[in-house]
Amino acid sequence: MLKYWKFTTALLATAISVVSGQQLCNGHSEFCNKSYDELTYVLTHNSYAFMANPAANQQCSIGAQLSDGVRALKLSAVKAPDGSGKMNLCHTSCTILNAGAAVDTLRNITTWLKDNPNEVISIFWNFPNNDFFAPDFEEPYKESGLLEYSYVQNVNNMTWPTLGEMIASNKRVVSYMDMNADQTNYPWMHAEFSYMFETPYENNNASSFSCVIDRPDDPTDPASMMYGMNHFLYGNLPWGEVTIQIPQSGSAATTNSEDSLMKQASQCRQTFGRQPNFLIVDFYNKGQTLQIAAELNNVTYDTSKELQCDKESAKTSSNTGDTSNAASFQSLSSLSFLLFSLATIMLVSA
Repeated sequence: MLKYWKFTTALLATAISVVSGQQLCNGHSEFCNKSYDELTYVLTHNSYAFMANPAANQQCSIGAQLSDGVRALKLSAVKAPDGSGKMNLCHTSCTILNAGAAVDTLRNITTWLKDNPNEVISIFWNFPNNDFFAPDFEEPYKESGLLEYSYVQNVNNMTWPTLGEMIASNKRVVSYMDMNADQTNYPWMHAEFSYMFETPYENNNASSFSCVIDRPDDPTDPASMMYGMNHFLYGNLPWGEVTIQIPQSGSAATTNSEDSLMKQASQCRQTFGRQPNFLIVDFYNKGQTLQIAAELNNVTYDTSKELQCDKESAKTSSNTGDTSNAASFQSLSSLSFLLFSLATIMLVSA
């Protein structure tokens, strides 16, 4: 048994060495010997919300996001509106923005992982209506095939493997829940705030970005935890007695610029003594989001490469005959639908 263990350990070490020496890890050979928590990743806020809708936070599919270099996704699990109790991806309410069954998106992610065997990604789940718990994820993770790629980090263990080690073991997905985790029975679904903290996410103007710990209220060991830096803006749309928060696509290029995104990252690095692990952004394809992540990771970003997101957006616009007038009409129509949806929700809950 000891001989077998030594042989297996040596074989794994050899595999890791091959990965490190001959292959790329998340696009760079330099990352293969970096531990998971040493790097900065672009995390798209509400990654699933990319359809034509004022509540959308992104402009292209999750497949395009991953192809462009996004390596972390934030998903919202909400009960499907048909009463089935199934898990959908919705922006607060499925009446406002419904991206369909969660398992379909997870299948797409699994397909991408199969096609890209040297990539490590993270998935963050939140629950606007507190609809789901850890056991509810077993079926969609199994059905989609994502469970076999799911990495397990033991509770209270802040020592992470290298990307090379994760790739060699083919455990390349780290999943988190912001509440309701049960790592005793579902160890592959991690309690987010046991491993990291986040800066404030309710920001309405560029001057409100800060480097204070917002969640959790009382982190156990902030000095050794990873952290996510929220850097996206909401605009307030007054509607009667209600204020609706709308993502600010028009200012995304400025929000995601060196003068704003890199400025906050530098401030947080000074405050916390290390670079942010996750840059949480809207409309990642606007501004210099990917370049800034590369800069924080001390690698060079290829600026000559056209983003898949921009290709996809251009194709969508072309197929719909999009002109400035058509786009304005579509935006107004979507906004009217959003207001109608909110009114419906208020009437139902009244």
